Amino acid sequence: MKTNYDKIYAIGTQEHFDCLRKTGAWKARKLCELIDEEETESILEIGTGRGDVLNACYPFKVRIGADISSEALEQQQLEYGTANLVKIDADAPLPFADNEVDFVLLCDILEHVENPVDLLREAGRVGKKVFLKIPIENALLVNFTRKLHGIEYGPQHPAGHLHCWKLSDVLTLIDNAGLTIIRGKFDCTPIKLIEKKKLYKILAYLFTAAADFFTKGKLVTRCLIGGSFFAIARKNLKADKTNRVTI
Repeated sequence: MKTNYDKIYAIGTQEHFDCLRKTGAWKARKLCELIDEEETESILEIGTGRGDVLNACYPFKVRIGADISSEALEQQQLEYGTANLVKIDADAPLPFADNEVDFVLLCDILEHVENPVDLLREAGRVGKKVFLKIPIENALLVNFTRKLHGIEYGPQHPAGHLHCWKLSDVLTLIDNAGLTIIRGKFDCTPIKLIEKKKLYKILAYLFTAAADFFTKGKLVTRCLIGGSFFAIARKNLKADKTNRVTI
């Protein structure tokens, strides 16, 4: 059974949407911090949803949102007045030309699709560069919470997550799609932006913040509570040693 995203957006509460807006601004800021000398005229977001990340990507003049959910696109139009919105088919190639935009944005979308490598390749075809924000959810606390509540990854997952990755899985995924990472970094969502602040989550955040002070690449955070990998990637080019990402 495929996830009904129209229904998910239709029944969402205002409190939840307010949280999405705040976290969307944080995600956009983290992504845009990676920009160096890239062209920033246009950006296309695949799986744009309500457009909270897309419309917070401040350097871009032209913003295009694409999604399989008509409900999400309607909400984005009402919320942000986004002019360029495109309804897409999850089972068809992206309806855009090669190198049509400077950036294609894939933010928290790859874990929702059956063939993430295919979508990554399509993003590399359409965009001169690819913006990536991919969740790192294969972590001890996430797995404990999932098992505690009887949640499994797949079509029945409440948020529609089909995959659960650790950082090495994500790096392999990007490589298999024929993309090269230019710049990237791992980070976790600040505790103030977490929608449901359980006591154990707060304690875990405090512990990992202290432990990561003594480790490289936020190793304790990645293993215990997970987070996200933010990156800029490009296609069909061998890795430049001067630009290799350090995690």
